[in-house]
Amino acid sequence: MTHLPSDAGLVERPAFTCFILDMDGTIVDTAADNARAANLALRELGFDPLPVETVTSYIGGGVPRIMRRCLGESADAYLDKAVDAFMRHYEADPVALSVPYAGVDEALGYIVEHGGRIGVATQTPEDLAQEILDGVDLARYVNVVVGPESVKKRKPDPEPILKVLGELGGTSHKAILVGDAPSDLQAARAAGVTTCAALYGYGSIEALRAEEPAYSITHFPELLSQVAVNPGEN
Repeated sequence: MTHLPSDAGLVERPAFTCFILDMDGTIVDTAADNARAANLALRELGFDPLPVETVTSYIGGGVPRIMRRCLGESADAYLDKAVDAFMRHYEADPVALSVPYAGVDEALGYIVEHGGRIGVATQTPEDLAQEILDGVDLARYVNVVVGPESVKKRKPDPEPILKVLGELGGTSHKAILVGDAPSDLQAARAAGVTTCAALYGYGSIEALRAEEPAYSITHFPELLSQVAVNPGEN
């Protein structure tokens, strides 16, 4: 059972209006679907499949980066074909195996109910990210989704974070980002947004801690034991 904070004592926690979230490895566990698509692409190109754990460790930075890591020394010759194959297999059923992390549904519901605004900044294409969020029943909490096609520069550049923040109508000093990759935290810091590392995701815990985030959580609902929701303010 997920235990969310009572209203009592919330004023004692730092309060935020805008909650900017990474998707893969932060609110949705998409590892099995990413591994399935990657291995189908590898087989299609004549390569041996990789363990799910290996592909999971490669998640972060978008599909080209995943497939470059999967292909290793063969990446230069096969990357474009591998990315096309990955996307074809992934888009055919992007939520076959994906699920929200434990407690995410309740925590996002709590944020919305208490007047917070939620945006997603992801390396996944927006239409696909929206389909995933719909498929795992989290889209109802999310006000805006920003993917790589809507910005000129990806994370760790601050542009995706600033775009989400602008569309949410918030300001950086009342916003917090939760992400599982160093690039998430770097982008948020560059945007002047408070950082929270999702240590349960796909990123290296050591690399995340090296970024010195303001907060670190081992499961998503823990966020709400450390910060409060500040309704109706920027």
